Amino acid sequence: MLFVYEQGAFPMDTLDDDGRFRVAAYRADPRAVLPLDAVRVPRTLRRTLPRRGYRLTVDAAFDRVVRACAARPGLERREQWLTPRLVEAYRGLHRWGHARSFEVWDGDELVGGTFGVTLGRAHTLESMFHAAPDAGSAAVLSAAVRIRDAGFAVLDVQQRTDHTARLGVVDVPEEAFQERLREALTAGLRPLELAGADGPADGAALVRA
Repeated sequence: MLFVYEQGAFPMDTLDDDGRFRVAAYRADPRAVLPLDAVRVPRTLRRTLPRRGYRLTVDAAFDRVVRACAARPGLERREQWLTPRLVEAYRGLHRWGHARSFEVWDGDELVGGTFGVTLGRAHTLESMFHAAPDAGSAAVLSAAVRIRDAGFAVLDVQQRTDHTARLGVVDVPEEAFQERLREALTAGLRPLELAGADGPADGAALVRA
């Protein structure tokens, strides 16, 4: 798994025509990244996030976030990529310090989150879920702000969507992404420290960050 990410690829467990799931590594061209010097909080979120009262944490509920990302109601079996064995692999990366989660809470209820893989000064967001308004955006923004403030160089989101574009995500040629990734790994694969207490604690702080 670490080798796949080091090569600028990402794993997916896909269903072949013979009915078997097989893990394969993929690349995207163009590649979607969130420039850390251009993290954007849309005007609507600036108004609504402080009112939501969401609490933001890091690595407080990794297993729950990954399971929520994998549980996609209505998703056909052929469309599933985050299978139980990949979930277990990400749990292993989390135990080694190479996978992190960013949670959004409404009181004691987990209402949103995202998780991803960290190598050196690069972080790849893998998946996101939300069960309340703006919770998904809050999770991605929380990750972006904390990663930026910790000194990371690359925040990869793999493929741009209308939702992530609102937050500042842009497409870059795959070759340019690979160059940025190599620069982010020059000091090795050991992840940078990411102290949860140093980042925004709630939606209001996130808007100001």
